[in-house]
Amino acid sequence: MTTSPSYELVYFNTPGISQIIRALLDLGGADWKETNPEDWPSLKPTMPLERLPVLIERQEGKEDLVISESSVIERYVARKLGFISSDPAVAVKQEQVRAQFDDVTFLWMEAYIKNNETARPRFDELIKVVVRKHEELLEKNGNNGHYFGNQLTYPDISTYLILSVFRKQECDAEFNEEKAPNLNKLLKVVGDEIGARIK
Repeated sequence: MTTSPSYELVYFNTPGISQIIRALLDLGGADWKETNPEDWPSLKPTMPLERLPVLIERQEGKEDLVISESSVIERYVARKLGFISSDPAVAVKQEQVRAQFDDVTFLWMEAYIKNNETARPRFDELIKVVVRKHEELLEKNGNNGHYFGNQLTYPDISTYLILSVFRKQECDAEFNEEKAPNLNKLLKVVGDEIGARIK
């Protein structure tokens, strides 16, 4: 009988770029734990590319699988736990929706976390484009609070978490109820689903 894998996420004790990974593991019912390094300088040389996060998958009878890079970990976990379609043509579209937030998130960090004033107009310009395109995607799916079908998927989860952070930091002028009703419906629907699954 094959046992299910267990997972160890190695990251600092902060939400950061591992928050989507944590949510996927929780929502997928995975057996997992998190390790926060107490002595990062000593641990750093033992990590792939000497950076975090790192995910370790352990399964009886198999060699441990050690994965680095947050985006790679996200996609691996999402695929393993059923949040990405098994159809490659659908899967690539789901991953594309997630990836469209990469540049926005980078500019947001530059503008509002690092207080880089030159990044703010670029963030404001790009978020308008992303919001417009994602409003269209959600409308095409019937405006039911999901990007694909009526089930919770990887892009639903990632968009919910990213926009929730922006809103918490009061950077949500371009996706308020008036400008982005479909995204706001997603935030409500996905928030309710996550709340029901994670107690």
